[in-house]
Amino acid sequence: MFPTGMAGVGLLVLRSVVAVTLIADTSRRAFLSSVSTVDIFVALVGLCLCLGFLTPYCAALSCLLELTLLITSGTSNHLQLGMSALTASAQAALGPGAYSVDARLFGRQLIKIPEPDSK
Repeated sequence: MFPTGMAGVGLLVLRSVVAVTLIADTSRRAFLSSVSTVDIFVALVGLCLCLGFLTPYCAALSCLLELTLLITSGTSNHLQLGMSALTASAQAALGPGAYSVDARLFGRQLIKIPEPDSK
């Protein structure tokens, strides 16, 4: 669930791409207005993705946000938004990788079973 090596690096890159794409796509919809709560929420989801904190949930939220932008946007970048949603869904399915906060919190742990006392 938490691969190391090149697979872990690949998942780190994928998390970063999903986060940057989400922030870039949602910032394009703003028309030079002030920062809204949606922007703060998107920035928080992007930060969590970059750090690898609650990755499957944040990636699923990212996928939903990209699909919402795809449906509601009047721009011609439908292919790019669709690919961003697919990338986020792949991240949700693959998980965070070893180089993430999730791996530190929920990763492999050594469980020691104490020996019974023989008296």
